[in-house]
Amino acid sequence: MIDLMSTGIPRRLAGILSAASVLMTAGVTVKAEQSMELRYEVAWGNMTLAEAQVNYALNDKSYEIKGSGESLGTLAFLFPWKGSARSVGLMTSEGYQVSRHDSEGSYKDKTRRTSVIWNSDNPLPKLEAEPQSDLSEVTPVPEGATAGTADPFTVLLSTLDRLEQGERCDAETRVWDGRRLYDLKIGHIGETELTGDRPWTYSGAAIGCSLTYTPIGGFRRESEWKDRQDEIRRIIWVGRLPNEKLVPVRIELTAPIGNFVGRLYTR
Repeated sequence: MIDLMSTGIPRRLAGILSAASVLMTAGVTVKAEQSMELRYEVAWGNMTLAEAQVNYALNDKSYEIKGSGESLGTLAFLFPWKGSARSVGLMTSEGYQVSRHDSEGSYKDKTRRTSVIWNSDNPLPKLEAEPQSDLSEVTPVPEGATAGTADPFTVLLSTLDRLEQGERCDAETRVWDGRRLYDLKIGHIGETELTGDRPWTYSGAAIGCSLTYTPIGGFRRESEWKDRQDEIRRIIWVGRLPNEKLVPVRIELTAPIGNFVGRLYTR
């Protein structure tokens, strides 16, 4: 039997959920002109690892996106994890501009909370973290390196907006979630026809966007995959639902220990 803890699955679960995407109550609540609720299953092969929910609301002035997830089944027994995140921001002439990103995660009896607040009067976002990151376990975030950053949810919304406008996925941005800082390159794979591999999953045309990370700070000092990044492949497939909205319908992470897939519930 495979030891899930030794595979590194727990440390990567939160990252997969946030790609899917991705419930805090701090900050403002957006009065929505458009809103949607999405639900995903995250699996490793035929083993269900977790479920995640993503909700977003936006109007012509502001937006809000929030997500939550928790481990299920065998993984929940070995790794009882729950997490949530929320971003709010403004709609500007230049696109989405994040104002605040809050996140919380709990494992067994330990909880971590972070809040990142962007302010136009200060090039560096303010960070509130409890507890502070342990620099004996993770790499430091270089001073001044968080300037010009965005949160993961806003990057997702910006990508979907480009696709809605008939543009490509292509983009490069620096991402800061309060714990990890990295440069993200989004590549355009192109269109394909997805066939649902579960009775409740999406089938139809989809656009693929690849994700490539360059770690800057906040990443584990000791990682069995640190020198094997070229073996890891991350793809978000975006499809159009019956309501005419483009959303992530499938998230794939291919790694040396197997394939992780986040699937959108369509029924």
